[in-house]
Amino acid sequence: MTMRIGKVLAAVFLIAVSAAVVAGQGLPKPRLGLIRTDDVTDKGRRLRIYTIEITNRTEFSDELFAASADLPPCGTNTNSARTWINVYVDNGRRVYGWCAIHSIAELSSLKFNIPADDPQPAKIYVDFVDRREGKIVKSNKIEIVE
Repeated sequence: MTMRIGKVLAAVFLIAVSAAVVAGQGLPKPRLGLIRTDDVTDKGRRLRIYTIEITNRTEFSDELFAASADLPPCGTNTNSARTWINVYVDNGRRVYGWCAIHSIAELSSLKFNIPADDPQPAKIYVDFVDRREGKIVKSNKIEIVE
């Protein structure tokens, strides 16, 4: 009888550990890719538009980007996404962010701009901030080759 209880407890422990491991896999490390840069003029301002993608976007769940009115708003957006994405350049200076991505499909083409007269970054990376779980995961850094 004691051996049977020990086996049951061992099985329960293994199931609990397995569930914790699976739950911890909710936010994979994003892999960043550069699609292109475009130089444009908008209302007399010269801009360089960067189009990036998360190349492993299928490893993420749409649930990570669900509208989350129960979490703090993003400006006036009271129904922003659970997970926010930030863009950083070179030395870790944040230059842009998205708080209203609602599906992994949107990770195929993310755009941000930097004024053309400003120094352009040599490297960029992003982080994903899962606000519900309090987790932040950084991507790889990519070099911007012109």
